[in-house]
Amino acid sequence: MAEITFVMLLIQMGTVILCLLFGSYMDLIKREVSDIPWIIMAVVGLITTIIYIVFSESKGPDAIMIGINLAVGIAIGLVLYYTGMMGGADAKAIMALSFNTAIYPFTLAFTNGLVYDILPPVFNTFFNWLLALILIYPLPLLFYNIYQKIKKQKLFENTNANFASKILMMISGYLVPVEKAKNRADIVYSEVYNEEDEEWEIKHFMQVPEIEEEEKYKQEVEEKIKETKREKIWVKVLPPGIVFLLIGYVLNIFLGNILFALYDLFL
Repeated sequence: MAEITFVMLLIQMGTVILCLLFGSYMDLIKREVSDIPWIIMAVVGLITTIIYIVFSESKGPDAIMIGINLAVGIAIGLVLYYTGMMGGADAKAIMALSFNTAIYPFTLAFTNGLVYDILPPVFNTFFNWLLALILIYPLPLLFYNIYQKIKKQKLFENTNANFASKILMMISGYLVPVEKAKNRADIVYSEVYNEEDEEWEIKHFMQVPEIEEEEKYKQEVEEKIKETKREKIWVKVLPPGIVFLLIGYVLNIFLGNILFALYDLFL
């Protein structure tokens, strides 16, 4: 029986990693991911999870943790989807991930503590995901913009923005010549032209824009760029969320929640 449960876990992890790899590739190349990998992930996860519970030596505790994991994953996915904090593919991926078991066969000894009996793995994966985004996305942008400022580049010349808006812009985008910004799928213009005040101003998206809305918005901005002969414009880099979810998942398999892992290692 132990061999069967172990095989189910291996099938799940292999399926999840392959689906996330495919989703990462599509996210990087086209910035749009079909539902196929998430359907496969959810279906395989559901089937193997049922088999795992049937042959598990501790059916009750395992079933409870798996149920909690599923509920938390779906809740996180719905919040991400309806608030627009992440793209639709990101939300669907985290929900599909929650259909897989909350047990991993490869973990280090310190991940067997009480905290890992309480927090569902999908939450730990989500936390690792956010941490990876913070470390790999905003911080390098901030350092780059500070470097440009040190070089005496006028970052917000002819751009209307308050202090808070400038700080937010410096951790989410950068100033680029308009010719280099055109025809790029991984950026969104972060300035709009205010007709009433006849000036450019920073625009922060509160939600991840849909592809169709984004294309329409880009066309409108580019028309104003031509009219005003704008030479540089602030753009926001759109991070490939599925890539960071894959990183978070792999980290969780071996280390669990990276914050607790670092705490156990160094404190």
